[in-house]
Amino acid sequence: MSAKLIHIESPTFEDVYHQFHRLIYHIAYKLTKDAHLSEDIVQETFMKAYRKWDTLIDFRKIQAWLSCIANRTAIDFIRKESKRREDPVDDHGDYDSPFIAHSCGMVESELDLHLLEEEIEAGIRMLPASQQEVLRLKAIQGLSDKEIAQKLDLNPATVKTRYHRARKQLNGLLNKSA
Repeated sequence: MSAKLIHIESPTFEDVYHQFHRLIYHIAYKLTKDAHLSEDIVQETFMKAYRKWDTLIDFRKIQAWLSCIANRTAIDFIRKESKRREDPVDDHGDYDSPFIAHSCGMVESELDLHLLEEEIEAGIRMLPASQQEVLRLKAIQGLSDKEIAQKLDLNPATVKTRYHRARKQLNGLLNKSA
């Protein structure tokens, strides 16, 4: 995020669009690999953001907020495209082979897993830094509460509390998006 918006308490929507439209396009393109679809996702993302603009409390989190909206919007577009592409195939029965059907299911599962990982990562970025740190050390690196406490010079009870709060907040963020 550039310094321009960090110091503005209430940036205009236009300022936010000009600063972040390229980022949103890159997020969409990374997921879709389609320039035209990515442009549609950018437009839809900013339309959703505009509708919810009045709910944004902390303007320092605009980038994470928009990234989260963009990820979810791209996922929705990918699912719609996937269903649109599947319908004609199902009508013609071209995928009678169990191997092909299983392979398609694996690719879909991998895509769903990848999209879920990105959604979780976007949610983690929205957490306070102290909670992010504990969550990453415990859930991703597999450290124990005692190891985290030593590494961060904290009380083990504080580590447990931060981890519990981080999980609870992350769960709330992910359930809100579902």
